[in-house]
Amino acid sequence: MTNSHDRAAFLADFDVSRETLERLDTIILTLDDWRKRSNLIGPREWPQIWTRHVGDSFQVLDYVPNETRVVDFGSGAGFPGLIMSAARPTCHVTMMESVGKKCAFLRAAIEAAGLNASVYQGRIEAAPASEADIVTARAFAPLPKLLDYAAPWMENGAKGVFLKGERWKEELTDAQQTWNFAYEAIPSRTGGSGVILIVRELKRGRR
Repeated sequence: MTNSHDRAAFLADFDVSRETLERLDTIILTLDDWRKRSNLIGPREWPQIWTRHVGDSFQVLDYVPNETRVVDFGSGAGFPGLIMSAARPTCHVTMMESVGKKCAFLRAAIEAAGLNASVYQGRIEAAPASEADIVTARAFAPLPKLLDYAAPWMENGAKGVFLKGERWKEELTDAQQTWNFAYEAIPSRTGGSGVILIVRELKRGRR
C-alpha cells in the first residue's frame, strides 16, 4: 500500500469525511494494483501519491459545488476525475481518456468505489456534445489548446477549473491571443507556484 505518513499528511491538510476517505482508499488500492502492470503512475511518484496527487486534486473541490455535471479531460490515473467523484457523490463526472488501458483502470476504480461517474474512451475532439457545468483538467495541455478542447462546453456556459503549473502566466498570455475570457488564479495549496485557474465567459477573439 502507500506511505502511511503521506496519507496522514494529506488528512492533516484537508477536511475529509469518513465516507469520502473510504472511497479514496478504494481508488488508491485499485491504482496500486493496476500500476504494477500498467504505467499509470511512475514509481518515484508513488511515495507522495496522497500529498502530490490526491491533495492536488482535492483542492479543486472548493470550486465544484454539489450536484454539478463535470467533464474531466485526459483523466489518466484519475486525477482529478476520480478524486472529485469520490468527494462529490451527488455530482456526475465524465472522464475523457484516449488510452485504452487507462480507461480500463478508470472503469475498474469507478466500479470498486461505487462512484457516480462514467468514462468516454476516445479523442476529445470526437466526443459527442454533452451538458456540463464544469470542465476540469490537470497536466493535460497548455491553456490555448485546453481552451480549444473545452470550447464546445464552455461556450455553452460551463466554467473551466484547471490545475496549472508554474508557467501558467505564459500560458494565459498565449491563450489571450485567441480567446476572450474572465479568469481568476488561486494559488495552489500543494503545487509551489502553480494555480487553480478558473475560466469563465469564454468567447473566441481577443479582448
